[in-house]
Amino acid sequence: MKKSFLLLRIVIVLCTIAFSSCSVNTKNKDTVTLGTFNIAWLGDGDNDREKRSDSDYERIAGIIKDMNADVIGLQEIENEKALRKVMNYLEDYQCFVGNTARGQNVAFLYKNEVEVTDIKEYMPVAIHKGRNRPGLIAHCKKGNFDWSMMVVHLKSTSRYDSTDELRQESRETRRLQAAIMTKWVDSVAQTQEKDIIIVGDFNDFPLRKKDPTLTALLDNQNIDFLTKERKSCKDEKLYAIDHIVVSKSAKKRFVTGSDGMVNFYASEKKEIAQKISDHCPVVSTFDIISPDND
Repeated sequence: MKKSFLLLRIVIVLCTIAFSSCSVNTKNKDTVTLGTFNIAWLGDGDNDREKRSDSDYERIAGIIKDMNADVIGLQEIENEKALRKVMNYLEDYQCFVGNTARGQNVAFLYKNEVEVTDIKEYMPVAIHKGRNRPGLIAHCKKGNFDWSMMVVHLKSTSRYDSTDELRQESRETRRLQAAIMTKWVDSVAQTQEKDIIIVGDFNDFPLRKKDPTLTALLDNQNIDFLTKERKSCKDEKLYAIDHIVVSKSAKKRFVTGSDGMVNFYASEKKEIAQKISDHCPVVSTFDIISPDND
């Protein structure tokens, strides 16, 4: 009896360390798991801003395996060559990387059994061409579930915004990006496709009270943030900025309790975790058995 109780406690502890939700890893043929992961400054090995060894690329691939996701939106990918250095340690994945964002492109990474078509950069999200990153959109399908998907990496308010004017400009840019994204949602919803999903690094959180920038998305009655109350893996006092946003139609397929974060900061030494990324990936799972509704 004591041995069984001890084993149960060990399982619970290990699950807590690896995931902020044990249900992250409960994917099967009846579901599709979607995720987002900002792999900070993932370079191709040539004059990289963030120097990484082969072991670092392998660890990143290990985190992606832990996500157990069918389709992942990635951010801060230098180019396809950089992503291939990670994919060397992954099986059954394909990728598409944007190419207009000067070293910090967004990308799709997806398993072979998922249909991902019509991939293209969505330039309106890049408010200031050459300074902001465009979105990346695609149409995806697995089982009876098909959906339109966008990957984004919105403008940050960082240490480089050294004056009040620069900080205000960054916030205003993000507000405009959010407004453009909600217009895209509305335009897709006017077609036959009602299942719409946005994933990515929003560089803000929806519960912000002072200087909110995601208001346009929050005000859109057709969509919800699945990650509204998700906390940062690096500091539990802070809200996460990596999100999964879904239309009300897509939310009907959401598997309750399946949202989670792969918290490698809880399981790796700090110096190792920092070589993986300063973001932790977020995932959610959806039913693909119910009949298509559009």
